[in-house]
Amino acid sequence: MKTNRPLVLRNVCVALLAGLALGQTARAQSPGNQVTRALDTALTSDGFGIFHVQFPQFNPDSGTLVSVHISALTNTMYGFTLRDADSVSATYALSVGIQDEFSGPALPATYSNVTNQSLGSFPLTPGVGVTQAPVSLLQNNTSTDTVTAVATFLGTGQVSLRYQAFTFTNLNSTNNAPYYYSAGIANTITFSVKYLYSKPAGILPVDLTAWSAAPTGPRTVLLSWAAADETAGRYVIQRGNDNTNFQDIATVPAKADGSAAQYHYPDELPPNGDNPANSSWYYRLGIQDATGSVTYSPIREVKLDGSSTGVQVYPNPAADFINFVPDMADVTDWQVDILSAAGVLIQRNVFMQSKIMTVNFQNRLAAGTYFIRATDLRGQRRISATFLVPASR
Repeated sequence: MKTNRPLVLRNVCVALLAGLALGQTARAQSPGNQVTRALDTALTSDGFGIFHVQFPQFNPDSGTLVSVHISALTNTMYGFTLRDADSVSATYALSVGIQDEFSGPALPATYSNVTNQSLGSFPLTPGVGVTQAPVSLLQNNTSTDTVTAVATFLGTGQVSLRYQAFTFTNLNSTNNAPYYYSAGIANTITFSVKYLYSKPAGILPVDLTAWSAAPTGPRTVLLSWAAADETAGRYVIQRGNDNTNFQDIATVPAKADGSAAQYHYPDELPPNGDNPANSSWYYRLGIQDATGSVTYSPIREVKLDGSSTGVQVYPNPAADFINFVPDMADVTDWQVDILSAAGVLIQRNVFMQSKIMTVNFQNRLAAGTYFIRATDLRGQRRISATFLVPASR
């Protein structure tokens, strides 16, 4: 038997979603040459949920970040049974609410929002109850916070947020009448992070979300880039032995289907006479739109180590591990890093007095191209290579 004090339902379901894969990037045109990139995911809870969500930082190469909008859109299915447990008639007032909370080191302060919705009053006689099948409440209830101090959201890494969603019930009765009450709650939530940024003249005509250049051998470089919401046009790959003078080396047509796209281009460098060993090469992308206008990406530098003579990586494609074998006569100590195509560090291993290194993947890798980079901890030589993780394993 319960008294008539407000009832708070806590059907606890805690979901820890570290490394959560977010939904497809979207972009919509806004006034003043500002655009929005949205990252969202679907969440569920039975009344109480704690979600740890990770999402990519905003790459400054895409433009000037103005603000970050964080929101949670919730729809609640709610059903209940209420019975008068008193010896006299009583009227019961019932309401349902939801409290959303956003927190994390990237936010200047914790955000909290509470919304209530009345379900009405229920006059009941002793021992008589009412049952309501699950109905939709708090439809499209939205909590949103806007962050204008955006420094913590800039970069090429990850940002972590903690989102707490708490659905509660308030139940009051006249004359302090007791009652029996039970309820069922099912929430569906769309959690979203939106970047609002400007693309002034000179910023790329496509949304270049990744752009990297990495050596894969003594005279080979893998160029990788990704773009969102492409339009008709092409990419012109340029190379130079300084950061001022460039020559066209290849063109790649844009897929131009309005969705996200990824590209890889292996470049074989000219003979050593064109650029000495132990030096640098420079790359940039010229993005040409349908009108013929060309704008250029940021420049990427590739530093070569003339002491490197090659490397073996097998199996390639790889599933759970790779063997990494530098083509060097001596046995030494190595730091071996695996990086994504965007240059993000995935894992790091150290091998002492090794020549053949078996690198087991600490986590299941998504399909795509990865870099492996080995640093000689004694001689400070560095060699790199690439490997592929296939789509189906």
